[in-house]
Amino acid sequence: MSQPLQRFLDALRTRNCEPKQSGRGWTACCPAHDDKTPSLSIKEGDDGRALVYCHAGCDAQSVCGAVGLTLADLMPASLLATNGKTNGNRQAKIAQTYDYDDENGQLVFQVVRMDPKGFRQRKPKPGGGWDWSVKGVRVVPYRLPEVLADPQRTVAIVEGEKDVENLAGIGVIATCNAGGAGKWTEDHAAFLKDRAINIFADNDEPGRKHAEQVAKTLFGVAKFVRIVAIPGLPEKGDVSDWLAAGGTGDELDKIVKATPKWAPPAAWPKLAAFGKSSQPEFPTHALPGPLRNWVEAESHATQTPPDLAALLALAVCSSTIARRVEVEPRPGWPEPVNLFVAVLLEPGNRKSAVFTDATKPLRELEIENIESARSTVARAQSDRRQDESRLKRLEKTAAAKEDDAKRQEAGDLAVELVEKLEPVLPRLIVDDATAEKLAMIMEQQGGRIASMSAEGGVFDLMAGMYSKSGMPQFGVYLMGHSGDDLITDRVSRKSVRVERPALTCAYAMQPQVIDGLAENAAFRGRGLLARFLYAAPRSWIGHREIAPAPMPDATRDTYWQVVRALAAITDNVVLKLSNKAAATFRDWETEIEAMLRDGGQMELIKDWGAKLAGATLRIAAVFHCTDHGAAGKISAATIESAIEIARYLIPHAEAVLNMMQANESAAEADARYVLRWIERHDRREFTKREVQQHGKRRFRKSDDIDSALAELESRGYIRKKASPPKTPGRPPSPAYEINPAIIQNQKGKERSQYSQNSTEEPRQVNCGNIESASGEAEKLERVQVTI
Repeated sequence: MSQPLQRFLDALRTRNCEPKQSGRGWTACCPAHDDKTPSLSIKEGDDGRALVYCHAGCDAQSVCGAVGLTLADLMPASLLATNGKTNGNRQAKIAQTYDYDDENGQLVFQVVRMDPKGFRQRKPKPGGGWDWSVKGVRVVPYRLPEVLADPQRTVAIVEGEKDVENLAGIGVIATCNAGGAGKWTEDHAAFLKDRAINIFADNDEPGRKHAEQVAKTLFGVAKFVRIVAIPGLPEKGDVSDWLAAGGTGDELDKIVKATPKWAPPAAWPKLAAFGKSSQPEFPTHALPGPLRNWVEAESHATQTPPDLAALLALAVCSSTIARRVEVEPRPGWPEPVNLFVAVLLEPGNRKSAVFTDATKPLRELEIENIESARSTVARAQSDRRQDESRLKRLEKTAAAKEDDAKRQEAGDLAVELVEKLEPVLPRLIVDDATAEKLAMIMEQQGGRIASMSAEGGVFDLMAGMYSKSGMPQFGVYLMGHSGDDLITDRVSRKSVRVERPALTCAYAMQPQVIDGLAENAAFRGRGLLARFLYAAPRSWIGHREIAPAPMPDATRDTYWQVVRALAAITDNVVLKLSNKAAATFRDWETEIEAMLRDGGQMELIKDWGAKLAGATLRIAAVFHCTDHGAAGKISAATIESAIEIARYLIPHAEAVLNMMQANESAAEADARYVLRWIERHDRREFTKREVQQHGKRRFRKSDDIDSALAELESRGYIRKKASPPKTPGRPPSPAYEINPAIIQNQKGKERSQYSQNSTEEPRQVNCGNIESASGEAEKLERVQVTI
């Protein structure tokens, strides 16, 4: 670690900015502003300077001043010396010059090596003297006249002028570009058409990248290209080091001849995506105003994806108008409005908090209804018990005394009791309940109820976990969704009969609850899973705002008023579509049908997609009643908003239904972990050791990561790079390159609203009058020399 970098990190620690290592650099809270999330990036430049960048916009001078430093403190002494300042007792001097001539031997510009070490570039001024800027000069390779003098000879390309001179000393024609690694361009390559080329790579990562870059520009231009890796080089060693250690021209010739000709890597295969892909975020703008405001405020207050609050709110609203409102897009198609929704989020995502907030107005309304009806129900229950006791006495008397009058009276009373439902307290919502109990509650509550839970135990009940037979018990869910009459007969108890049942379901659960659920053929085969509207949003954990503003009281009150207003609808209403809305909906049905064809977007989820038109109508009915009550016709704008929600639901349904079909293997889970690391750190390549060390809590031994890397390689995300020549000592860790498609996908993605991370690299600090430098892979800058 350079002295400037150590000095800056120590200064941050004294200000409690807590710098932490991240990839190849560090992150810390910026001392120049009130920074609650680390927004300062720090890393070491190739020339030893400390590079700092505040993602919130603070300039480098302000950052340095906040920790008691100056911009000069970020620079190593050797660079400061090249600005006319002393480095100990030494003054910067020109140590060597390298002329870059054109085809005719005319000087174009010059590279200057300084002592203390540093590089500058200058061009001759007309009439004499030097201009210490090469902006706009023509690009030519070093020693171009010598390269062109004998077109039949092989040309060596190296990283610096010193290497060119040393190779020339053993009779090798060589060249390079000014500026060192990373500065070679197609303009340089144009001078080497039809030449045989040997590229000698420096033994470090920038050197190997530079060799690849040069080879790519020459492939198809040159006669052939080799990338020569000289065995036995030390880290950061080059061909000059090899020659200084006793290497000869003959030995170099043998190494070159043993090196195969270079060709671009094979084309990358198409990515084989994982089952769970990143899904679109809920389009809150499509919601009616009061629901949109509540969903967005709830999402922010709880720092949870808006998908969770949105689907739960839609289910709550639909439950209040279920069985009382239907929508009829055309004669003969009555569609109920009750919804089945399921939101999947990992533990720690505050599902219970959002669930409580979404259902609270429904629960409070239920409590009010119970309190209002308590005395009436108690009296009615007492009357029924008395009637049941009187019936027993009448039947006993009629049987014992053969009293026809008592027999008639008993019969009339029995008919009266059977025609009257048993008086019960009103219910709007239940948590976990068996299918049998759910049917009984619906009968008692006039044919409708909402089953809502922040856990996934309901699916265990559906699967028959607690039934004596162990068989799936979800007939009540099928009938409750479609509105078909529900009739259940039992030997040991009376039958349950519900006309036009309306069951609303809303569950927020962990993905593990439904892993492998579709392996139960009855679930998918009888269409239960196809009735749910799913959301599998991306977690906000790790990107959440600390101490966000709470939900505004006015927004919460408006949401509660909407729920109460919907619950006040008591008449049976059939909503119809306006002419324009009907045309819009027919176009949507046509589009859905195309997506259900073989090769269509919903080819693999046809059972779910076949119900999407009906789900769109249900959502539209909820939207209409929220805005207008149960009056008027549904407009085209409302249908369009419901269609936008339906489009959002398609990829979520595909992901969730695929997730249900099979549990993810450990290798896939580990591969996802590595892929997230690649994307988060914007890597182009990596070594096995790097990623294993990053995830050493997960991959305790080196071999533990092998299956994950193999999974990513088989799916086309990565591929192993060729191993460098063997050298004494510990072999290098296997290296992998990244499929460019991943990088392009990352660049194309819009950052989520909740993300506070930036993929920008730290900005280089401008220290004084700075010119473009040589000898670095990055676009670093150096202080101007006073000669």
